[in-house]
Amino acid sequence: MSERNLEVVRRLLEEVWTRGNLSLLPELIAENAVSHPMPNFGALHGPEEYKHFIAIYKGAFHDMTFNIEDQFGSGDKVATRWTTQVTDAAGAVVKDAKTGEQLSIEGTTITHHDSSGKVIAEWATWDTGSLLNSAAAPQIFEQLAITI
Repeated sequence: MSERNLEVVRRLLEEVWTRGNLSLLPELIAENAVSHPMPNFGALHGPEEYKHFIAIYKGAFHDMTFNIEDQFGSGDKVATRWTTQVTDAAGAVVKDAKTGEQLSIEGTTITHHDSSGKVIAEWATWDTGSLLNSAAAPQIFEQLAITI
């Protein structure tokens, strides 16, 4: 079961987040799933709210690429350490405000899976400071109704 769960998370990051294939969400995320995709943001319920969250990010950051750095599973849970590189919606490479280098965001996600392998719960923590330094931050926070 653990190998199937690892594959579900790989598909979520590579096919949905990186390639933008949002039609896969009902196959990968249970209808009753509760996701916490961003520290201090709150919960998303089911594939439709998750789809909206992804659409906001994909609208602000083009060429978003996720790379899985480490991943392991135990029972019905998977832990994944990942990095993503992004380009902003204007087509410019998002750069770190201090170094001027392309923005690379690091994070870790823990997922809980049902007996069919679908994600039923998700908790993510990542370098939100990098996002705050990006030109796209106001647009994303406005769409997610977050006050910075």
